[in-house]
Amino acid sequence: MKKKLRSITLRELEYSYILGMRIHDERSQLELKIYHKNVKLHPLRIQILTWDDPIAGCPLNTGYLLQNHKKGFDDVYNLNHPQRIREWIEYGTAKGWDGTRTIEIKNGLDAMQEMGYDITSLRTSI
Repeated sequence: MKKKLRSITLRELEYSYILGMRIHDERSQLELKIYHKNVKLHPLRIQILTWDDPIAGCPLNTGYLLQNHKKGFDDVYNLNHPQRIREWIEYGTAKGWDGTRTIEIKNGLDAMQEMGYDITSLRTSI
């Protein structure tokens, strides 16, 4: 079964993205790829490794309450929500991604910490 590219618009620019997940040894490897609309050559690739619960699943795929120090409140973090994709696009563009070259973020938890999230509970079982 092919995975479907989803679309999102941010500041009048259109993007496509796809979220993939692999589970191995009670760990979830999430990979988010974001492209400029209709250009799949140079994505923003984010890899996030966290624990996986056999019943509840991956916390970032199902929704997990995280404190955000920059926003000053707790937030349910779910990579399936468009707001999280917008945050990653903003983060990627701040790091120099413009769709003309691929940027890979191999440790997405560290990037989330830069965004202000307390990711301590996501690392505890790794």
